[in-house]
Amino acid sequence: MEAIRAQRQTREANQRIDAEAEAAGVSLSAYIRGAWHVLEPGRAYRHGWHIDAISDHLGAVTNDQINRLIINVPPGTMKSLAVGVFWPTWEWGPLNKPHLRTLATSYKESLAKRDNIKARRLVQSDWFRDRWGQNFNLMPDQNSTLKFENDKSGFRAAMAFKSLTGERGDRVIIDDPLSVDQAKSDAERLNAQETFLEAVPNRLSDPEMSAIVLVMQRLHEGDTTGIALAKNLGYEHLMLPMEFEPDRCCFTVVKPSYMEAEPVEGRYDALKQVWYLEGSEVPEGRKEYVDKAEPKTVYRQDRRTTEGELLFEERFPRTVVERDKVSLGSVGHAGQNQQRPAPRGGGMFKRSYFSIVEAIPAGTVFVRGWDLAATEDDPTAARTAGVKIGRMPDGKFIIAHCVAERASPAGVRKLIKNTAEQDGKDCAVSMPKDPGQAGKDQAQQLVAMLAGYKAKATPESGDKVTRAEPLSAQCEAGNVVMLKGVWNDAFLDEVEVFPNGKLKDIVDASSRAFNELATSQRRTALFGTSGRING
Repeated sequence: MEAIRAQRQTREANQRIDAEAEAAGVSLSAYIRGAWHVLEPGRAYRHGWHIDAISDHLGAVTNDQINRLIINVPPGTMKSLAVGVFWPTWEWGPLNKPHLRTLATSYKESLAKRDNIKARRLVQSDWFRDRWGQNFNLMPDQNSTLKFENDKSGFRAAMAFKSLTGERGDRVIIDDPLSVDQAKSDAERLNAQETFLEAVPNRLSDPEMSAIVLVMQRLHEGDTTGIALAKNLGYEHLMLPMEFEPDRCCFTVVKPSYMEAEPVEGRYDALKQVWYLEGSEVPEGRKEYVDKAEPKTVYRQDRRTTEGELLFEERFPRTVVERDKVSLGSVGHAGQNQQRPAPRGGGMFKRSYFSIVEAIPAGTVFVRGWDLAATEDDPTAARTAGVKIGRMPDGKFIIAHCVAERASPAGVRKLIKNTAEQDGKDCAVSMPKDPGQAGKDQAQQLVAMLAGYKAKATPESGDKVTRAEPLSAQCEAGNVVMLKGVWNDAFLDEVEVFPNGKLKDIVDASSRAFNELATSQRRTALFGTSGRING
């Protein structure tokens, strides 16, 4: 009897293993459920539909439906485990693709090493070997915490993102290329951008078919996600904020397994992270950008329908989310939880600060402030921006015009001259003067070019945020209005993400115009008798 009972138990165990293996082969999500206890034996598994969404998109990479993927989800939602640990081992085991090679990176080597150790622990576990142990064996001569290899030529290697050299992989996983502190640094963001654009594509085994998966929280408009979207590099974008925002509902080309979704036609505004479905109205200021976006057949990915509905309430209930908002602050919550580089409605400059007016009152005194650049080829580079601000007779201010273009040095001179002619000689012109000799020469040439206009060039004083604070304070106090124009949306799009936005040209130009204008309450004090702005 004992022998028969033992045989039955063995048979049932084998049937259970076969059933789990079959389910895991179909679904990465099922594999994650089954494997969870191996890595987290003391913690119960909590499932959220977002894990199905992540699994569907990683499965689409495995099935060669897509090979460029961005995943923006809040911290603590299993992004690193799902992408860096479960997915590569799922491909080796249930899908029987042990030949695949994975390069896994993070901003710090120790984090990449952490997930490498977890992946190795998983494939060496009895649970995994009982089900898929026949697929491969690990090589004893290459089985370390930073790289382990199998006898089918596959491997998983871990390294710091900025040290991404040497190896080539079928999958390059970029998990948090920037820390929160690094994202605040222009130099660190530039280093990450150069690695992403120049080093990562050269680390692919097959330039056409190998995949790049970027998973992170949004920390700055110019972070790695922002660069990928701004340059239109062909990434599918799975973006799931902690609190649902209906106007930013996520759509991708991947058909979801966890809900019914009909295919729809749409175009993606990557800057605003907004899908415009066929027949929907595009704001005037975004039409030019959206019209250039590739039309796609896409599926809704976010199953939520109510404003503010939580993403993963089983783990992050409302009390926890509200508590964390306090410690993160509005900017931290916007980036890390909401996948926006600035608080909804703006940071230093909220959209609600600006009321739109139809006309400028007589007697308004104007200054056009400029921020200079000379780049015309790079769509993400700095622009030459000019903002015209006026002080109205009642003492309040009006933003009357904004222009921002990427142009050659000759194009910059032409832009400034043409704009001055359109503004008229009553509008003063204020330009920056860099401290170097080349900057002084440029400023002298521009002032000379504007002979007959009230033009001068002066050095900048203080950092960008400090220079913007006086204008921000007046905007918040309700003392600044905006003249209605086609440029309104472009202006607001940039200023509302300042100082976390990638571009600061318009804010710099605005600060210069306002600070020059605000030095005097009266026109005579501002312009004096010489026809130039008093210093």
